[in-house]
Amino acid sequence: MQSDDDIEKGGRSAGRPRGDAKERIFDAAEKLFTEQGYAATSMRMIAQAASVPLASINYHFKSKRDLMEAIYRRVLGADGRRSDYLDKLEREAGGTPLTVLQIVQTFIESILRLSRKDTVSGAVFKQLIGRAYFEPGDDCIPAEYVQIMDRYRVALQRALPELPEDEVVRRMYFFVGIVAYVMAGRDVMQLLGHCAPASPKDPESLLRSLLPFIVGGMQAPASVA
Repeated sequence: MQSDDDIEKGGRSAGRPRGDAKERIFDAAEKLFTEQGYAATSMRMIAQAASVPLASINYHFKSKRDLMEAIYRRVLGADGRRSDYLDKLEREAGGTPLTVLQIVQTFIESILRLSRKDTVSGAVFKQLIGRAYFEPGDDCIPAEYVQIMDRYRVALQRALPELPEDEVVRRMYFFVGIVAYVMAGRDVMQLLGHCAPASPKDPESLLRSLLPFIVGGMQAPASVA
């Protein structure tokens, strides 16, 4: 089987930058996924931006989804598991269901903790988290995110036993959508021109001010069909 060096040598044209091909693929994919979105980015576009032959990407990653999953793992790093603190709270509760406030607060804090990284990864994460929820289809949602969302769904169902499961899922849809919207940097304040200048605009302040709203929505009586 050809090594990455063989592929790189075979496809390198005059003036093509040298260096680690896999790292260039990561950098190019991260930039394109953030700017263009997952669906609009092709493997050929990534190869061109990384100055590598298409075969070099196929050598490292089986598919675009595999590459996207790897990008998320690189950006999230060691902080990737966002349900660790939820696990800790449940252990401390000794089997008693957590409150809706605890669950929502834990989710928001885990998102904010990752976005606070004073690195490129922190900035990229904020864009990727927004992209993940607003992209068409579900191919761009990392498998880890699906598992974590299911983890929070179970916790919320235990906290809200009076609500049917589909009602809890619907409310989670709006709750997580609000968080993704804020983290993606959508300037909703421009739509609300009458807001006072003191209205919070940065994601952290905005999400903290929305906490009572989100918790109140999750705890509202069951909707009437």
